[in-house]
Amino acid sequence: MSEDVLMHFTSNSSNQSDHSLPSKIAKLEARMVGKTSAADISAKFGANVAAGICAESLDSSDSDEDDSNVREFLIQPNFQKRRKLADEADLTEVEQVEAVADARQKVVETVEVKSGSDVIRRKQTRGKGNSTPARGRGSLVNDQTRIRNSTSNGLLENTNQKEGSRPKEQCGQNEHASLEEEITSLRVKITTLEEDLRKTRQEASEYQHLSEQLEKELKELKNNECQVKPKRMKVISDLLISVSKAERQEARLKVRHDSLRLGNVGVIRAGTVISETWEDGQAIKDLNSHLRRLLESREAIERQRKSLKKKQPDKGDGSEGESGGPEEDAIIQDEIYKSRLASIKREEETYVRERERYELEKGRLIREMKRIRDEDGSRFNNYQILNHRYALLNLLGKGGFSEVYKAFDLVEYRYVACKLHGLNANWSEDKKQSYIRHAIREYNIHKTLIHHNIVRLWDIFEIDQNTFSTILEYCSGKDLDAVLKATPILPEKEARIIIFQIFQGLVYLNKRNQRIIHYDLKPGNVLFDEFGVAKVTDFGLSKIVEDDVGSQGMELTSQGAGTYWYLPPECFELSKIPLISSKVDVWSAGILLYQMLFGRRPFGHDQTQERILREDTIIKARKVEFPSRPSVSNEAKARIY
Repeated sequence: MSEDVLMHFTSNSSNQSDHSLPSKIAKLEARMVGKTSAADISAKFGANVAAGICAESLDSSDSDEDDSNVREFLIQPNFQKRRKLADEADLTEVEQVEAVADARQKVVETVEVKSGSDVIRRKQTRGKGNSTPARGRGSLVNDQTRIRNSTSNGLLENTNQKEGSRPKEQCGQNEHASLEEEITSLRVKITTLEEDLRKTRQEASEYQHLSEQLEKELKELKNNECQVKPKRMKVISDLLISVSKAERQEARLKVRHDSLRLGNVGVIRAGTVISETWEDGQAIKDLNSHLRRLLESREAIERQRKSLKKKQPDKGDGSEGESGGPEEDAIIQDEIYKSRLASIKREEETYVRERERYELEKGRLIREMKRIRDEDGSRFNNYQILNHRYALLNLLGKGGFSEVYKAFDLVEYRYVACKLHGLNANWSEDKKQSYIRHAIREYNIHKTLIHHNIVRLWDIFEIDQNTFSTILEYCSGKDLDAVLKATPILPEKEARIIIFQIFQGLVYLNKRNQRIIHYDLKPGNVLFDEFGVAKVTDFGLSKIVEDDVGSQGMELTSQGAGTYWYLPPECFELSKIPLISSKVDVWSAGILLYQMLFGRRPFGHDQTQERILREDTIIKARKVEFPSRPSVSNEAKARIY
């Protein structure tokens, strides 16, 4: 707006041919030196404008030194311009814009305030100009014309510069505003991050404190555990021992009671030879007595029938045929004898079934008596704690070179089967080392087997120089051998589910990277847990099939070992070293299925192992014969084949 006002005054003065207006403006500015100096005007409007204003102010003086004063004012603004430009180089763009705006405002105010006095000053200037000499007036007019031209050019240049600087000023203001906004947002983010950092440090400090507390508590718990663990193990073992003692006492009382009913082992001395014999109990004696009486009754009735037939008259005798009485009585008497014989037969069958049941009970009693005798003779029957964690309880069974105890794991808190392997002190060192290698080999095979139809092997450790132990999964049920002795013939459905579980274990053994042949699959090596799940155990004769073994199988280096009734014919080859494969286990499983379905083994059932080997019973086995009873499906027979 200030530029428009100056242009307006300038155009009016030129139209009216008033050349004194610039000088009046300069004079007005000169009088206001206390408020705005020439340097300020030069800084705000440029050097040309300042020079013009100073020149016009010189035109208003009445002295003869106008020319020199004009030159002085013209030189001074140029010097101030150069100095101001050097100072402006240090100003920022925002400060320059504010300085220009302030200068414009002051010019507008100055022009508006003193525009009213311009007319009076113009008249006074004209009156004084008439008294000026001709030479001085001419030169002064030329100088004023030159100053007006320069002032007009300066104003135009300043206007162009200001118009050109407006977009730059606007861009600068926009950039400044965006920077301010970005700075503000960054400050807000910094404040937020600082607050988060403070909270995080506080939480970290709290967590550190909590961690220290937990570590302290954990340390205290471990110390308490170390102190309480022996006491807890002692309490648990004492409870288990008391329960085991009660079970032992109960088992022995039951054996005594059953011995009175079923029988007992007696000792017979013949010279210097002492042998054991079985003496039947009262129940079996009574049963045998009933059977003898029935047998006597049957024989007596048979004799009566024979004598009755002898007393019957000949059919050719007519006198007796007419009456018909004696013949009719004989027929009736014979029917009575037949009826009585049928009744005796039924009674005999009942007693026979009862006697079979007694025989089963007697078999269990004999095994229990043998177990108790082995338990009493064992050196581990005093409830020892092995390896500082396994509490031995009661004996489960004894084999040729090992004993199996029911034990409790005081670390894992579970029942286990502890198999104690004892070396005979009379053995040679070679035989001992051979047995140890055999046991270690069994352990290395068994420890890697993890399947729900295979008994797990948990641990192995040494007890003393001649004894070591393996810890196995405990199966609280019976083995298949005990089941078949109690129930020789199983229902087909039950037999099939048992053999299916056995085959699941065998499939697992043959899908491993190193295939395994069990080689000793028999009823005694199939155990049942408390839920009736069948599990294969005892890998003492197992064979590892190497990768380089061909389709014919691997060589059998332990010929003669195993249970002969369940081995295939190729294991009995004597002319050459037999080659075996996983088919050995398949054959054994087929024998087990046959025995469960028909109550007997298909080959050599009534023969001993020595007789089987001597008569080549298994080698000559070529065909399986199925009894007519019990009835078995064709599918089950096909599985046996």
